[in-house]
Amino acid sequence: ARPCAFNQASWLRCMMDYGLCLLRGVPTTPGEIKKVAEEIGPVQKTVHPEVFDILGTEDARPLTIAYSSLPICLHMDETVYESPPGIQLLHCIRYDECVEGGESILLDSLPLLEQLREDCPKHFATLTRVPATFQNTAYSQRGGAVAPLPDLRYQCPHISTDITGRVTGFMWNPLLEGPLCVPEEDVEPYFEAYNYLGSMMDNSPLKITHQLKPGEALTFNNRRVLHERNPFRLNGGTRHLQGVYVNIDIFKWKFQVLTSRLHPGYPVRHVLNRCNW
Repeated sequence: ARPCAFNQASWLRCMMDYGLCLLRGVPTTPGEIKKVAEEIGPVQKTVHPEVFDILGTEDARPLTIAYSSLPICLHMDETVYESPPGIQLLHCIRYDECVEGGESILLDSLPLLEQLREDCPKHFATLTRVPATFQNTAYSQRGGAVAPLPDLRYQCPHISTDITGRVTGFMWNPLLEGPLCVPEEDVEPYFEAYNYLGSMMDNSPLKITHQLKPGEALTFNNRRVLHERNPFRLNGGTRHLQGVYVNIDIFKWKFQVLTSRLHPGYPVRHVLNRCNW
C-alpha cells in the first residue's frame, strides 16, 4: 500500500534528524525496495544496476567483497563519485535461521567529527585540507558474464566545511582508496590524522548494531552515516539483500515539500550535501 503523506514525513524526518530509519513490513518480493525508494524520488543510477543484489557467498573469489562472507569495515558507498549516492535503502529479502553473523553496524559521523574537532583540532584541520584519493577498478556481472567497468577516480578532503566551520560534507571509504597524491610535507600529517579518526571510529560507543530480518529495510543517509558488516557463515542457508540509492538533493526536496505542509518551519539540517541550505 502507498504510505500516506504523514508516514512519509515521519520517515524522512527520522532520517533528517538521526541519519537513519528502520522500516518493517516491506514485502519480500525482489524489486520491492525500488517502489519504497520511489516514494522519495527516482532511483539514483550508478555503474551498477538500479536495484543491486547482495547475495552472500562463501566462494573463495567473489565478484566484490560485498558478496563475500568477510567483514566489511566502516565506509560510505561510491565515494569515487563527485556526488555519491545520498540515501541508501537495504532490504532484507531472505535471511535463513541457520546463517550466523552478518549483522549491520552503523555510525553517525557528525558527533564523531565534532569530537575530533574538540579533541584534536590539528587533525581535523588536516582532514579538511589534504585531499584523499578514491578510486575503483570494478567488475559487473550481467547474465553470468563478468565484465570490467571503467576506472572511477575522485579526489577531495575527507571533511568539507563552510565559511563558519560547520561540517557540510564527509567522505570515507577505506575500500576505495587510491594512492595519496599530495606534496611530501602533507603525507605524514595526513596519515596521522587519518589513523586517529579511524581509531575513533573503531572504538566509538555510538555504533548501532542490528541483524536485519526478512521484510525489514534499513534506510540511511550515505553522506552522513557509515556502515559496516560483521562476517557471517551461511551453513547451507541464504542471505539475500537488495539495495537502491536516491539522490541526496531529491531527498532534501521531498522532505521540504512534506514538512512545509505538515510541520511548517521544521529545519532542514545535517544533510551533508556540502551546502547549508
